[in-house]
Amino acid sequence: MMTYKTAPSIELRPATQADQAFLQRLYLSTRGAESRLHGCDPSTEAMLLNLQFKAQQTDFQLHYPHAEVTVIVERDSPIGRLYVDYRTDEVRLVDLSLLPEYRGRGIGKGLLRGLQAHGQRLDLPVRLQVLLGNPAQRLCQRCDFVMQGLDGLYATMEWCPS
Repeated sequence: MMTYKTAPSIELRPATQADQAFLQRLYLSTRGAESRLHGCDPSTEAMLLNLQFKAQQTDFQLHYPHAEVTVIVERDSPIGRLYVDYRTDEVRLVDLSLLPEYRGRGIGKGLLRGLQAHGQRLDLPVRLQVLLGNPAQRLCQRCDFVMQGLDGLYATMEWCPS
């Protein structure tokens, strides 16, 4: 597993089955108001969001069976997830999510820079997809990721080692 330097109190550890409740809470925190299921009662909305969470996990496992799934931890408290697939031709960032109260503090930038340093050592590009309009798209641009194209609602972005 790769280690990344962000802030002294930030660490990564492998995700385990015991992290499922946290990972579901994290997933729900990434669903903004635009994703809300208007017209649904709260219990139906919770059930549908739970199904979406499980569908995302299944999709990631199907498409990235060898990816590293890590929990981002600050002072022994889980605050996010980093999902990376190290391939022979690329480093693929599948997902980087942080709880809302930890966004905008440089943690994501530090993790992106760590992936870039790893890509530099391996002489491999780092690639990702980000939802158009997501603030993470601007972060990726500030970290020198370049738009390669569009895939539906997602921007495909790439950083290449120098």
